[in-house]
Amino acid sequence: MKRLLCVIASVWLLAGCPSLAPVTPPVPVDTVTPPPVDTTPPPPPPTDTVPVPPKMKKIEWEQSITPLVNQMVKSDGLTQGGTLLVNKIGNKTNSSLQTNVATGALMNTINKTGVLTVIPAGAVTSAMSVLGMDDNDTLTLRSKAIGLARYLNAQYVLYSVVTGTRDARQMEMQLMSVVSGEIIWSGKDAVLEQ
Repeated sequence: MKRLLCVIASVWLLAGCPSLAPVTPPVPVDTVTPPPVDTTPPPPPPTDTVPVPPKMKKIEWEQSITPLVNQMVKSDGLTQGGTLLVNKIGNKTNSSLQTNVATGALMNTINKTGVLTVIPAGAVTSAMSVLGMDDNDTLTLRSKAIGLARYLNAQYVLYSVVTGTRDARQMEMQLMSVVSGEIIWSGKDAVLEQ
């Protein structure tokens, strides 16, 4: 019975205690001040400067070729009215050149002198195809050029090449006899640009 009384007393004691809710301390409130507003405009975004391409210089082929052609037609061992095979002008520079334009200007300049008869480009192209040569063949091998010249009944072959750098180009020419294979004339001059 004592036990029962102890249990009842403890229940009564516990039931009579008021339960209090836990008290939390009040949270301090900080007043927030807004940051100052920046009224200056933002800087413009960085832009990449596009470099200006180099100015293209026009090559004055006829003015560059004429002094050399005038020297060539006055050379010893050249037969008046002889036929000439003009090889495509080679490019041994560090830049690109319009060699077809240069070759055409060379052929026109030689024709204007009236000293030599230039074999037309169409006849050269058809002869090259008959002989099994590629149209883009520059005839760098002398034996190929001599064989083509003999097929076309030419007396002379003119080799031309542009050498040097973009800023200092030179035109070099060699006139060769088809019969003997010897170099009759050679010359070198600066290429003029505008």
